[in-house]
Amino acid sequence: MNIPEGYTDITRQKDGGVLKKILQPTTSLEKPKIGANVKVHYVGTLNADGTKFDSSRDRHAAFEFILGKGQVIRGWDIGVATMKKGEKADFIIKAEYAYGAAGSPPKIPGGATLNFEVELIDWCGEDISPEKDGSMRRETIVPGEPLTNPNETSTCTVHVVGEHEGRVFMDQEISFILGEGSEHKLPEGVDKALRRFTKGEKSVITIKGTRYTYGSNPPEEFNLPANATLNFTIFLKDFDKVPATWEMCPADKITHAKEAKDRGTAFLSEGKVKLALIKYKRVEEILEYEKSGDPEEKKERDTLLLAAFLNIALCYSKLNEQLKCTEFCDKALELSARNVKALYRKGTALLTMNEPEEAQRIFEEILEIEADNKAAQQQILVCKSKVRQYEQRAKKQFKGMFEKLSKKVTEVRVRMRNRLPRRAREDLPYSSGIPYPH
Repeated sequence: MNIPEGYTDITRQKDGGVLKKILQPTTSLEKPKIGANVKVHYVGTLNADGTKFDSSRDRHAAFEFILGKGQVIRGWDIGVATMKKGEKADFIIKAEYAYGAAGSPPKIPGGATLNFEVELIDWCGEDISPEKDGSMRRETIVPGEPLTNPNETSTCTVHVVGEHEGRVFMDQEISFILGEGSEHKLPEGVDKALRRFTKGEKSVITIKGTRYTYGSNPPEEFNLPANATLNFTIFLKDFDKVPATWEMCPADKITHAKEAKDRGTAFLSEGKVKLALIKYKRVEEILEYEKSGDPEEKKERDTLLLAAFLNIALCYSKLNEQLKCTEFCDKALELSARNVKALYRKGTALLTMNEPEEAQRIFEEILEIEADNKAAQQQILVCKSKVRQYEQRAKKQFKGMFEKLSKKVTEVRVRMRNRLPRRAREDLPYSSGIPYPH
């Protein structure tokens, strides 16, 4: 196999399928990893005669793709992974690593060897944030086993190295239940990211912003500033695979739901509201669509689900997410229409949201069920007081508005009168001592 001068075979098999020649070196040391979102400029030509078939430079727009995910020809995934930021290189790519025997008509014939001049402009990690806002990014160092992802409540064993601006603040091996990373001083972003990992994977996760980092209250022993951008190198060594809900029989679902509810209640009693919420939501996830025909299982399912909805509403109330609180109160009321806890929590949430009239209606509904409910009676008094306050405030606002309007009308009338001839002004009638034209 003849390799042109200055080129190197960069294929793992050393079969000459992808050859590389550096045209413009760089002082940068880092290379993009699998999953990185890379940005390049390129010019593509046919190796046989130099005919140009594509160019990002002609379009005056850099090209972006996710490295190592098959979004481009295989030769590109191999070649760009060897480049450094600012580097420019030429690649000779055989058909087996490009468009194969079929080619890409009409510009690329079947079996064609291609040349690509590529400049690596920049890259960033793969965006794995739920909102796709760049707050969580991943760069893979070592891929894991395909199709081996942990799921909610899996017990994961990981080695974690946490860094901030080059300083290591955490380096330890941890085993924990997915969803409970905060018990081991891991931020929510690590917990979320692990759901995207595969067994044996080692990746760097970059987390920024306020939601998925430690936010404004980082653990004191880490000596981190508020809302610090963090890098975590994570190696997912092993995990216990928990059956997916569709793999569970009705009895298993009830067992798993009970475990989640009990764990949620334990967290709630410790004041760990966010962890409690995760567990109660797990109960909902397991049972919401379970339609067992067995009467006893259905009764137990409804009892667990009702408790979960009530506790989810309570958690959202404690987190001051009142609209979410009312949403889960309504779900509870669908299962138990006269449930006093659900009605009371909904009424309290509405009152907090400055909806006293609607809240009063809810508290009055409670008294129809429990006439001596002292808490509801007290809340009705609060609602009536708030309604009176709003009415008085509105009355003052409208009074001021009408006074201003009356003054403006008077001013207009006076200006109009003053434009009339003197005799005409003297003949005009008066109202309350204020002259106005007819």
